[in-house]
Amino acid sequence: MKVCSLYGAGFYYIPGTDICMKIGGYVRYQLNNGTASITAGPFAGGNTINNRLGTQDGIAQRVRAIATFDTRQQTAYGTLRTYLLMGFTQDSNANAGLVSGAGSNTPVYMTRAFIQIAGFTFGKATSFFDFVSSAAVAYNAGYTYSPDTGDPGQLVGSYTAQFGNGLSATVGIEQSRRNNTINWNGTTAGATLFGALGGADNLSPAIAQASNMPDIVGNIRIDQAWGSAQISAAAHQVGAGYYGIAPGGGVGGTGLFEGNGHPDDKWGWAVSGGLRLNAPMFGPGDYFQGAVVYSEGATRYASFTPTGGGALAYWSGASVGFGHSDDAYVAGNAPGTAVFGTGANATSNNDIQLTTAWSVFASFEHFWTPALRTSLYGSYVDFSYNGTAKSQFCAFATASVGQGAGGPGCNPNWSAWNIGSRSQWNITKDLYVGVDVMYSKLNTATLGVNTLTLPAGVVTGKGAGVYTIGDQDVVSTTWRVHRDIVP
Repeated sequence: MKVCSLYGAGFYYIPGTDICMKIGGYVRYQLNNGTASITAGPFAGGNTINNRLGTQDGIAQRVRAIATFDTRQQTAYGTLRTYLLMGFTQDSNANAGLVSGAGSNTPVYMTRAFIQIAGFTFGKATSFFDFVSSAAVAYNAGYTYSPDTGDPGQLVGSYTAQFGNGLSATVGIEQSRRNNTINWNGTTAGATLFGALGGADNLSPAIAQASNMPDIVGNIRIDQAWGSAQISAAAHQVGAGYYGIAPGGGVGGTGLFEGNGHPDDKWGWAVSGGLRLNAPMFGPGDYFQGAVVYSEGATRYASFTPTGGGALAYWSGASVGFGHSDDAYVAGNAPGTAVFGTGANATSNNDIQLTTAWSVFASFEHFWTPALRTSLYGSYVDFSYNGTAKSQFCAFATASVGQGAGGPGCNPNWSAWNIGSRSQWNITKDLYVGVDVMYSKLNTATLGVNTLTLPAGVVTGKGAGVYTIGDQDVVSTTWRVHRDIVP
Protein backbone atom coordinates (compact mmCIF):
# COMPACT_ATOMS: atom_id res chain seq x y z
CA MET A 1 0.00 0.00 0.00
CA LYS A 2 1.05 3.57 -0.65
CA VAL A 3 2.14 5.69 2.32
CA CYS A 4 -0.07 8.71 3.10
CA SER A 5 2.03 11.49 4.61
CA LEU A 6 -0.74 14.10 4.99
CA TYR A 7 -1.72 13.17 8.56
CA GLY A 8 1.43 11.88 10.19
CA ALA A 9 3.09 8.50 10.62
CA GLY A 10 1.17 5.26 10.21
CA PHE A 11 -1.35 6.31 7.53
CA TYR A 12 -1.72 4.44 4.22
CA TYR A 13 -3.99 5.01 1.24
CA ILE A 14 -6.83 2.50 0.94
CA PRO A 15 -6.21 1.01 -2.53
CA GLY A 16 -8.30 2.62 -5.25
CA THR A 17 -9.35 5.59 -3.09
CA ASP A 18 -8.06 8.92 -1.79
CA ILE A 19 -8.91 7.85 1.79
CA CYS A 20 -6.03 7.49 4.24
CA MET A 21 -6.28 4.98 7.09
CA LYS A 22 -4.24 4.17 10.18
CA ILE A 23 -4.88 0.89 11.99
CA GLY A 24 -3.68 0.65 15.58
CA GLY A 25 -4.66 -0.73 18.95
CA TYR A 26 -3.31 -2.11 22.18
CA VAL A 27 -3.28 -5.15 24.46
CA ARG A 28 -3.38 -4.65 28.23
CA TYR A 29 -3.28 -6.76 31.38
CA GLN A 30 -3.75 -5.39 34.87
CA LEU A 31 -4.07 -6.70 38.42
CA ASN A 32 -6.18 -4.82 40.99
CA ASN A 33 -6.41 -5.15 44.76
CA GLY A 34 -8.50 -3.28 47.34
CA THR A 35 -11.50 -2.39 45.20
CA ALA A 36 -15.16 -3.40 45.09
CA SER A 37 -15.34 -2.56 41.37
CA ILE A 38 -12.38 -2.76 39.01
CA THR A 39 -14.02 0.07 37.04
CA ALA A 40 -15.62 2.33 39.67
CA GLY A 41 -13.54 1.90 42.82
CA PRO A 42 -13.67 0.61 46.39
CA PHE A 43 -17.00 2.14 47.44
CA ALA A 44 -19.06 0.95 44.45
CA GLY A 45 -20.31 -2.44 43.34
CA GLY A 46 -21.50 -5.68 44.86
CA ASN A 47 -18.51 -6.34 47.10
CA THR A 48 -18.91 -3.27 49.30
CA ILE A 49 -20.10 -5.81 51.88
CA ASN A 50 -16.38 -6.67 52.00
CA ASN A 51 -16.67 -10.35 52.86
CA ARG A 52 -16.24 -13.71 51.15
CA LEU A 53 -19.78 -13.65 49.75
CA GLY A 54 -19.28 -10.56 47.58
CA THR A 55 -19.18 -10.50 43.79
CA GLN A 56 -15.64 -9.11 43.49
CA ASP A 57 -12.53 -11.21 44.00
CA GLY A 58 -10.05 -9.92 46.55
CA ILE A 59 -7.60 -9.62 43.68
CA ALA A 60 -9.23 -8.80 40.34
CA GLN A 61 -7.70 -9.12 36.87
CA ARG A 62 -8.54 -7.32 33.65
CA VAL A 63 -7.51 -8.11 30.08
CA ARG A 64 -8.34 -5.74 27.23
CA ALA A 65 -7.60 -6.06 23.51
CA ILE A 66 -8.42 -3.05 21.33
CA ALA A 67 -8.24 -2.17 17.63
CA THR A 68 -8.50 1.40 16.30
CA PHE A 69 -9.34 2.59 12.78
CA ASP A 70 -8.67 6.23 11.88
CA THR A 71 -9.66 7.32 8.35
CA ARG A 72 -9.25 10.78 6.81
CA GLN A 73 -10.10 12.30 3.44
CA GLN A 74 -9.87 15.79 1.96
CA THR A 75 -13.21 17.31 0.85
CA ALA A 76 -14.54 20.71 -0.20
CA TYR A 77 -15.56 21.21 3.45
CA GLY A 78 -12.21 20.31 4.96
CA THR A 79 -10.92 17.03 6.33
CA LEU A 80 -13.52 14.29 6.74
CA ARG A 81 -12.51 12.02 9.61
CA THR A 82 -14.04 8.85 11.03
CA TYR A 83 -12.65 7.10 14.09
CA LEU A 84 -13.54 3.71 15.58
CA LEU A 85 -12.17 2.08 18.74
CA MET A 86 -13.46 -1.37 19.61
CA GLY A 87 -12.38 -4.69 21.04
CA PHE A 88 -12.96 -6.96 24.00
CA THR A 89 -12.48 -6.62 27.73
CA GLN A 90 -12.70 -9.26 30.45
CA ASP A 91 -12.66 -8.80 34.21
CA SER A 92 -12.16 -11.80 36.47
CA ASN A 93 -14.97 -10.67 38.78
CA ALA A 94 -17.40 -10.54 35.85
CA ASN A 95 -17.70 -14.31 36.26
CA ALA A 96 -18.81 -14.21 39.90
CA GLY A 97 -20.53 -17.41 40.92
CA LEU A 98 -18.79 -19.62 38.37
CA VAL A 99 -16.81 -22.58 39.64
CA SER A 100 -14.07 -21.81 37.16
CA GLY A 101 -12.40 -18.45 37.55
CA ALA A 102 -11.61 -18.35 33.84
CA GLY A 103 -15.19 -18.10 32.62
CA SER A 104 -16.12 -16.84 29.19
CA ASN A 105 -17.35 -13.32 29.85
CA THR A 106 -15.68 -11.18 27.16
CA PRO A 107 -18.05 -8.30 26.38
CA VAL A 108 -17.53 -6.08 23.37
CA TYR A 109 -15.79 -2.84 24.31
CA MET A 110 -16.53 0.11 22.02
CA THR A 111 -15.80 3.59 23.35
CA ARG A 112 -15.23 5.65 20.20
CA ALA A 113 -17.20 5.81 16.95
CA PHE A 114 -17.51 9.29 15.51
CA ILE A 115 -17.55 11.37 12.33
CA GLN A 116 -15.92 14.81 12.10
CA ILE A 117 -16.24 17.34 9.29
CA ALA A 118 -16.32 21.16 9.05
CA GLY A 119 -16.19 21.54 12.83
CA PHE A 120 -19.01 19.06 13.54
CA THR A 121 -18.59 15.93 15.67
CA PHE A 122 -21.27 13.22 15.61
CA GLY A 123 -21.08 9.90 17.44
CA LYS A 124 -19.37 8.50 20.51
CA ALA A 125 -16.44 10.66 21.59
CA THR A 126 -15.29 12.39 24.77
CA SER A 127 -17.69 14.88 26.35
CA PHE A 128 -16.92 18.50 25.49
CA PHE A 129 -17.63 19.35 29.14
CA ASP A 130 -14.50 17.44 30.20
CA PHE A 131 -11.06 18.96 30.56
CA VAL A 132 -8.70 16.81 32.64
CA SER A 133 -7.63 13.35 31.52
CA SER A 134 -7.45 11.23 34.66
CA ALA A 135 -6.36 8.14 32.71
CA ALA A 136 -3.22 9.98 31.57
CA VAL A 137 -1.91 10.03 35.14
CA ALA A 138 -3.74 7.18 36.94
CA TYR A 139 -4.43 3.52 36.30
CA ASN A 140 -7.18 3.94 38.94
CA ALA A 141 -8.73 6.74 36.88
CA GLY A 142 -12.26 5.38 37.26
CA TYR A 143 -12.00 5.69 41.04
CA THR A 144 -11.34 9.44 40.95
CA TYR A 145 -14.04 12.09 41.29
CA SER A 146 -14.11 14.10 38.07
CA PRO A 147 -16.39 14.51 35.02
CA ASP A 148 -13.92 12.58 32.82
CA THR A 149 -15.72 10.39 30.23
CA GLY A 150 -12.46 9.42 28.54
CA ASP A 151 -12.75 5.68 29.17
CA PRO A 152 -16.42 4.91 28.36
CA GLY A 153 -17.01 7.76 25.92
CA GLN A 154 -20.12 9.90 25.48
CA LEU A 155 -22.70 10.26 22.69
CA VAL A 156 -22.38 13.76 21.22
CA GLY A 157 -23.64 15.97 18.42
CA SER A 158 -21.62 19.18 18.59
CA TYR A 159 -20.09 22.03 16.61
CA THR A 160 -16.67 23.54 17.33
CA ALA A 161 -15.66 26.96 16.00
CA GLN A 162 -11.95 27.79 15.71
CA PHE A 163 -11.11 31.48 16.18
CA GLY A 164 -7.32 31.28 15.73
CA ASN A 165 -4.38 31.40 18.13
CA GLY A 166 -5.67 28.24 19.84
CA LEU A 167 -9.04 29.73 20.86
CA SER A 168 -12.16 27.64 20.22
CA ALA A 169 -15.77 27.29 21.36
CA THR A 170 -18.06 24.26 21.23
CA VAL A 171 -21.82 23.86 21.68
CA GLY A 172 -24.03 20.83 21.18
CA ILE A 173 -26.15 18.07 22.66
CA GLU A 174 -24.90 15.03 24.54
CA GLN A 175 -26.28 11.86 26.05
CA SER A 176 -28.06 12.70 29.31
CA ARG A 177 -25.80 12.13 32.33
CA ARG A 178 -28.62 10.86 34.54
CA ASN A 179 -28.39 9.80 38.14
CA ASN A 180 -31.35 8.64 40.23
CA THR A 181 -34.24 10.84 41.25
CA ILE A 182 -35.14 9.17 44.54
CA ASN A 183 -38.93 9.08 44.87
CA TRP A 184 -39.96 8.55 48.48
CA ASN A 185 -43.53 7.41 49.00
CA GLY A 186 -45.60 4.95 50.96
CA THR A 187 -44.21 2.02 48.97
CA THR A 188 -40.65 2.70 50.12
CA ALA A 189 -41.21 3.26 53.84
CA GLY A 190 -40.42 -0.34 54.72
CA ALA A 191 -37.22 -0.60 52.69
CA THR A 192 -33.76 -0.42 54.19
CA LEU A 193 -31.90 2.83 53.89
CA PHE A 194 -28.79 2.43 51.79
CA GLY A 195 -28.15 2.16 48.08
CA ALA A 196 -25.45 -0.50 48.01
CA LEU A 197 -25.99 -2.84 50.92
CA GLY A 198 -27.63 -5.82 49.33
CA GLY A 199 -30.73 -7.24 47.74
CA ALA A 200 -33.39 -5.77 50.04
CA ASP A 201 -32.05 -2.27 49.69
CA ASN A 202 -31.63 0.84 47.52
CA LEU A 203 -35.04 2.52 47.45
CA SER A 204 -35.51 0.57 44.24
CA PRO A 205 -39.33 0.73 44.10
CA ALA A 206 -39.21 4.38 43.16
CA ILE A 207 -36.01 5.71 41.64
CA ALA A 208 -36.93 5.76 37.97
CA GLN A 209 -36.85 8.91 35.90
CA ALA A 210 -37.31 9.32 32.18
CA SER A 211 -35.42 11.86 30.10
CA ASN A 212 -37.08 13.66 27.21
CA MET A 213 -34.12 15.90 26.44
CA PRO A 214 -30.42 15.40 25.82
CA ASP A 215 -28.02 17.51 27.84
CA ILE A 216 -26.94 20.82 26.32
CA VAL A 217 -23.17 21.28 26.66
CA GLY A 218 -20.78 24.05 25.68
CA ASN A 219 -17.23 25.20 26.32
CA ILE A 220 -14.70 27.90 25.53
CA ARG A 221 -11.12 26.64 25.33
CA ILE A 222 -7.62 27.92 24.61
CA ASP A 223 -4.58 25.78 23.71
CA GLN A 224 -1.15 27.40 23.48
CA ALA A 225 2.50 26.61 24.12
CA TRP A 226 2.17 27.26 27.87
CA GLY A 227 -0.72 24.79 28.23
CA SER A 228 -4.51 24.94 28.06
CA ALA A 229 -7.53 26.37 29.85
CA GLN A 230 -11.26 25.80 29.54
CA ILE A 231 -14.58 26.86 30.98
CA SER A 232 -17.61 24.65 30.30
CA ALA A 233 -21.28 24.45 31.21
CA ALA A 234 -24.12 21.95 30.89
CA ALA A 235 -27.92 22.03 31.23
CA HIS A 236 -29.60 18.77 32.29
CA GLN A 237 -33.31 17.88 32.50
CA VAL A 238 -34.34 16.32 35.84
CA GLY A 239 -37.57 14.34 36.05
CA ALA A 240 -39.24 11.95 38.47
CA GLY A 241 -41.54 8.97 38.24
CA TYR A 242 -45.21 8.97 39.20
CA TYR A 243 -46.45 9.65 42.70
CA GLY A 244 -46.81 6.53 44.79
CA ILE A 245 -50.20 6.81 46.47
CA ALA A 246 -53.37 8.08 44.82
CA PRO A 247 -55.44 10.63 46.80
CA GLY A 248 -58.14 8.88 48.81
CA GLY A 249 -56.99 5.48 47.62
CA GLY A 250 -58.28 6.28 44.14
CA VAL A 251 -56.64 5.47 40.83
CA GLY A 252 -54.09 2.75 41.28
CA GLY A 253 -54.34 2.53 45.05
CA THR A 254 -50.80 2.01 46.36
CA GLY A 255 -48.00 1.99 43.80
CA LEU A 256 -46.61 4.03 40.94
CA PHE A 257 -49.32 4.76 38.38
CA GLU A 258 -49.97 7.33 35.64
CA GLY A 259 -53.21 8.47 37.25
CA ASN A 260 -51.33 9.68 40.31
CA GLY A 261 -49.55 12.37 38.31
CA HIS A 262 -45.95 13.46 38.75
CA PRO A 263 -43.98 16.53 39.82
CA ASP A 264 -42.95 19.07 37.20
CA ASP A 265 -39.54 18.55 35.65
CA LYS A 266 -36.70 20.87 36.57
CA TRP A 267 -33.44 21.84 34.90
CA GLY A 268 -30.20 20.93 36.56
CA TRP A 269 -26.92 22.51 35.57
CA ALA A 270 -23.17 22.29 35.97
CA VAL A 271 -20.20 24.59 35.39
CA SER A 272 -16.49 23.81 35.33
CA GLY A 273 -13.13 25.50 35.00
CA GLY A 274 -9.93 23.67 34.08
CA LEU A 275 -6.26 24.53 33.67
CA ARG A 276 -3.21 22.71 32.31
CA LEU A 277 0.25 24.24 32.77
CA ASN A 278 3.31 22.78 31.09
CA ALA A 279 6.26 22.74 33.50
CA PRO A 280 9.50 22.25 31.53
CA MET A 281 11.39 23.98 34.36
CA PHE A 282 11.02 20.72 36.34
CA GLY A 283 11.70 18.42 33.39
CA PRO A 284 10.82 17.92 29.72
CA GLY A 285 7.21 16.76 29.47
CA ASP A 286 6.24 17.71 33.05
CA TYR A 287 2.83 19.29 33.50
CA PHE A 288 0.07 20.15 35.98
CA GLN A 289 -3.65 19.73 35.29
CA GLY A 290 -6.71 20.45 37.39
CA ALA A 291 -10.43 21.16 37.21
CA VAL A 292 -13.23 22.24 39.54
CA VAL A 293 -16.92 21.42 38.94
CA TYR A 294 -20.07 22.74 40.63
CA SER A 295 -23.48 21.23 39.87
CA GLU A 296 -27.12 21.30 40.97
CA GLY A 297 -29.33 18.45 39.79
CA ALA A 298 -26.59 17.25 37.41
CA THR A 299 -24.30 15.37 39.76
CA ARG A 300 -22.61 13.11 37.20
CA TYR A 301 -20.82 16.18 35.90
CA ALA A 302 -19.14 16.49 39.30
CA SER A 303 -18.29 12.78 39.35
CA PHE A 304 -18.94 10.51 36.37
CA THR A 305 -17.85 6.97 37.21
CA PRO A 306 -17.62 6.13 40.95
CA THR A 307 -20.93 7.82 41.85
CA GLY A 308 -22.88 6.65 38.80
CA GLY A 309 -24.58 3.73 40.57
CA GLY A 310 -26.94 5.69 42.81
CA ALA A 311 -25.06 5.23 46.08
CA LEU A 312 -21.72 4.55 47.71
CA ALA A 313 -21.27 2.29 50.70
CA TYR A 314 -18.59 0.20 52.36
CA TRP A 315 -18.73 -2.41 55.10
CA SER A 316 -15.77 -3.04 57.36
CA GLY A 317 -16.70 -5.81 59.77
CA ALA A 318 -19.32 -4.35 62.09
CA SER A 319 -18.98 -0.83 60.65
CA VAL A 320 -20.54 0.74 57.56
CA GLY A 321 -20.37 4.09 55.78
CA PHE A 322 -22.74 5.30 53.05
CA GLY A 323 -23.90 8.16 50.86
CA HIS A 324 -26.49 8.56 48.11
CA SER A 325 -25.34 9.88 44.73
CA ASP A 326 -28.47 11.16 43.03
CA ASP A 327 -29.68 14.10 40.97
CA ALA A 328 -32.72 14.87 43.11
CA TYR A 329 -35.18 13.82 45.81
CA VAL A 330 -38.97 13.99 45.75
CA ALA A 331 -41.53 13.08 48.43
CA GLY A 332 -43.59 10.79 46.24
CA ASN A 333 -47.02 10.88 47.87
CA ALA A 334 -49.54 12.52 45.56
CA PRO A 335 -50.89 15.97 46.46
CA GLY A 336 -53.87 15.59 48.77
CA THR A 337 -52.54 12.57 50.64
CA ALA A 338 -51.18 12.55 54.16
CA VAL A 339 -47.83 14.22 54.66
CA PHE A 340 -44.74 12.06 54.42
CA GLY A 341 -42.97 11.37 57.70
CA THR A 342 -43.88 12.23 61.26
CA GLY A 343 -43.27 14.97 63.80
CA ALA A 344 -40.63 17.56 63.02
CA ASN A 345 -39.67 15.67 59.85
CA ALA A 346 -43.17 15.66 58.33
CA THR A 347 -43.43 17.21 54.85
CA SER A 348 -46.09 17.77 52.22
CA ASN A 349 -43.68 19.27 49.68
CA ASN A 350 -44.04 17.24 46.48
CA ASP A 351 -41.60 19.22 44.30
CA ILE A 352 -38.30 17.88 42.99
CA GLN A 353 -35.43 18.93 45.26
CA LEU A 354 -32.15 19.22 43.33
CA THR A 355 -28.98 17.73 44.82
CA THR A 356 -25.82 19.86 44.95
CA ALA A 357 -22.47 18.25 44.15
CA TRP A 358 -19.04 19.73 43.55
CA SER A 359 -15.66 18.20 42.92
CA VAL A 360 -12.01 19.00 42.32
CA PHE A 361 -9.34 16.94 40.55
CA ALA A 362 -5.64 17.81 40.27
CA SER A 363 -2.47 16.03 39.19
CA PHE A 364 1.21 16.57 38.45
CA GLU A 365 3.37 14.33 36.27
CA HIS A 366 7.18 14.34 36.36
CA PHE A 367 9.53 12.61 33.91
CA TRP A 368 12.65 11.36 35.70
CA THR A 369 14.00 10.21 32.34
CA PRO A 370 12.31 9.96 28.93
CA ALA A 371 11.37 6.37 29.85
CA LEU A 372 10.47 6.75 33.55
CA ARG A 373 7.66 8.93 34.90
CA THR A 374 5.73 9.41 38.16
CA SER A 375 2.42 11.16 38.72
CA LEU A 376 0.75 12.41 41.89
CA TYR A 377 -3.02 12.92 41.73
CA GLY A 378 -6.01 13.47 43.98
CA SER A 379 -9.72 14.24 43.90
CA TYR A 380 -12.56 15.27 46.20
CA VAL A 381 -16.36 15.20 45.87
CA ASP A 382 -19.07 16.65 48.11
CA PHE A 383 -22.83 15.92 47.97
CA SER A 384 -25.25 18.15 49.89
CA TYR A 385 -29.00 18.67 50.16
CA ASN A 386 -31.36 21.55 50.89
CA GLY A 387 -33.53 21.72 54.00
CA THR A 388 -36.57 20.10 52.38
CA ALA A 389 -34.57 17.15 51.06
CA LYS A 390 -32.87 16.70 54.44
CA SER A 391 -36.22 16.55 56.24
CA GLN A 392 -37.49 13.98 53.74
CA PHE A 393 -34.34 11.89 54.14
CA CYS A 394 -34.57 11.96 57.93
CA ALA A 395 -38.28 11.10 57.86
CA PHE A 396 -37.43 8.10 55.71
CA ALA A 397 -34.63 7.17 58.10
CA THR A 398 -37.15 7.11 60.94
CA ALA A 399 -39.50 4.89 58.94
CA SER A 400 -36.88 2.43 57.72
CA VAL A 401 -34.20 2.27 60.42
CA GLY A 402 -36.37 2.81 63.46
CA GLN A 403 -36.43 4.53 66.80
CA GLY A 404 -33.83 7.26 67.24
CA ALA A 405 -32.96 7.57 63.56
CA GLY A 406 -33.78 10.82 61.85
CA GLY A 407 -33.29 12.81 65.04
CA PRO A 408 -30.75 15.54 65.85
CA GLY A 409 -27.60 15.03 63.84
CA CYS A 410 -29.33 13.24 60.96
CA ASN A 411 -27.68 14.50 57.78
CA PRO A 412 -27.62 12.98 54.26
CA ASN A 413 -24.63 15.15 53.26
CA TRP A 414 -21.47 13.17 52.56
CA SER A 415 -18.09 13.51 50.88
CA ALA A 416 -15.23 11.36 49.64
CA TRP A 417 -11.65 11.91 48.56
CA ASN A 418 -8.63 10.03 47.35
CA ILE A 419 -4.96 10.57 46.69
CA GLY A 420 -2.65 8.35 44.67
CA SER A 421 0.58 7.98 42.75
CA ARG A 422 1.43 6.07 39.58
CA SER A 423 4.93 5.22 38.38
CA GLN A 424 5.51 3.91 34.86
CA TRP A 425 8.52 2.56 32.99
CA ASN A 426 8.42 2.56 29.20
CA ILE A 427 10.57 -0.43 28.37
CA THR A 428 10.26 0.49 24.70
CA LYS A 429 8.40 3.32 22.99
CA ASP A 430 5.22 1.22 22.88
CA LEU A 431 5.58 -1.19 25.83
CA TYR A 432 5.27 -0.11 29.46
CA VAL A 433 4.77 -1.52 32.95
CA GLY A 434 3.69 0.41 36.01
CA VAL A 435 2.07 0.45 39.42
CA ASP A 436 -0.56 2.74 40.94
CA VAL A 437 -1.30 3.07 44.68
CA MET A 438 -4.34 5.00 45.95
CA TYR A 439 -5.79 5.84 49.37
CA SER A 440 -9.57 6.49 49.45
CA LYS A 441 -11.71 7.95 52.24
CA LEU A 442 -15.52 7.99 52.57
CA ASN A 443 -16.95 10.57 54.99
CA THR A 444 -20.31 9.00 55.68
CA ALA A 445 -23.80 10.45 55.81
CA THR A 446 -25.47 10.13 59.23
CA LEU A 447 -28.84 9.10 60.63
CA GLY A 448 -28.93 11.01 63.91
CA VAL A 449 -27.78 7.81 65.58
CA ASN A 450 -24.44 6.15 64.98
CA THR A 451 -25.81 2.62 64.82
CA LEU A 452 -27.90 0.57 62.41
CA THR A 453 -30.03 -2.32 63.66
CA LEU A 454 -30.01 -4.82 60.84
CA PRO A 455 -32.42 -7.75 60.40
CA ALA A 456 -31.01 -11.06 59.25
CA GLY A 457 -30.81 -11.64 55.50
CA VAL A 458 -30.86 -8.01 54.38
CA VAL A 459 -27.15 -7.80 53.59
CA THR A 460 -25.36 -10.86 52.22
CA GLY A 461 -23.39 -12.60 54.95
CA LYS A 462 -24.33 -10.07 57.64
CA GLY A 463 -26.31 -11.45 60.56
CA ALA A 464 -28.94 -9.63 62.57
CA GLY A 465 -27.38 -7.16 64.96
CA VAL A 466 -26.31 -3.61 65.68
CA TYR A 467 -23.73 -2.10 63.31
CA THR A 468 -21.80 1.15 63.69
CA ILE A 469 -22.17 3.92 61.09
CA GLY A 470 -18.81 5.61 60.52
CA ASP A 471 -16.25 6.86 58.00
CA GLN A 472 -14.44 4.25 55.90
CA ASP A 473 -11.07 4.07 54.13
CA VAL A 474 -9.34 1.72 51.70
CA VAL A 475 -5.93 1.33 50.03
CA SER A 476 -6.10 0.15 46.40
CA THR A 477 -3.27 -0.98 44.13
CA THR A 478 -3.06 -1.63 40.40
CA TRP A 479 -0.24 -3.22 38.40
CA ARG A 480 -0.35 -2.99 34.61
CA VAL A 481 1.52 -4.11 31.51
CA HIS A 482 0.48 -2.48 28.22
CA ARG A 483 1.59 -2.72 24.58
CA ASP A 484 0.50 -0.14 21.99
CA ILE A 485 0.34 -1.25 18.37
CA VAL A 486 0.88 1.76 16.09
CA PRO A 487 -0.68 4.21 18.59
